[in-house]
Amino acid sequence: MHNVEQPEIVRIVENQSTDVTMIRLSRLAVGMVFRGVKIVHHNDHCTKINPGMLFLLDQGVHYIEHRADEDGFEQVVFYISESELQNIILNLSSIHAVDCHSAHSCDECRHHNFVVERPSAMVADLFRAVHNSCRLKEFRQDKVTHMLRLSELVYQIFSGEDSCLRSHLAAGADMYNAQFARQIYDSIFADTSIERLAEQTNRSLTSFKKEFYRQFDTSPHKWFVTQRLERAKILLLSTTKTISEIGADCAFTNISHFIKLFKSRYHTTPALYRKQNYAKK
Repeated sequence: MHNVEQPEIVRIVENQSTDVTMIRLSRLAVGMVFRGVKIVHHNDHCTKINPGMLFLLDQGVHYIEHRADEDGFEQVVFYISESELQNIILNLSSIHAVDCHSAHSCDECRHHNFVVERPSAMVADLFRAVHNSCRLKEFRQDKVTHMLRLSELVYQIFSGEDSCLRSHLAAGADMYNAQFARQIYDSIFADTSIERLAEQTNRSLTSFKKEFYRQFDTSPHKWFVTQRLERAKILLLSTTKTISEIGADCAFTNISHFIKLFKSRYHTTPALYRKQNYAKK
């Protein structure tokens, strides 16, 4: 298990393509693809991240697929916890007078828990240098160098133009809101009520709903149903579990209701969806 209080830089190499996989991040992940294509599945759509593109994945759940080319798949990823990001930003702003705020806002920022954008020349050069260093055992084990490189990355992002990436980094350093979002993501498949979540995040029910809508741009009920159905769709194609087992795994206690919700969203039943998509493979 990774130490979530310590930044880590990793080079990930895969020789073959991977199926769509659910990953749960406890830290922010900022990376660049070097070979192959990284795909983020979200809300019935998918976003491709080609070589040379920068990505940020917020804390929480993501559905990721890696497509290898003839040379495989390769990426370099910086992982950083809330507290480490907070410390870096505090250092940059108070000691070096770097403006670490963001006024950027767009539909991509409001609706997605990830960012994909073309890096600046300085950020691209940094990733290329780190990519080469990751081959060295001394670098992989040197956590001080990791912190220095991570501080450099954050500095380069806040020194550039305001963007989705800068906006997500600034939000990631907001401990109160970040903890709220983490509590929500940790509760996706839990059998809990909105009232209980409001208590766990130290908010009144009204305040909880307002904050939820501000961060997720929809109501709690709609968001949780969407996340659970997305997970069910992945399980239908990646496992041999029965429809009832998948419904239960995705926190649907009433299987008939699960099938009804699935059909309403995807215009087909879970069984037909599995059959039709298996036929395409």
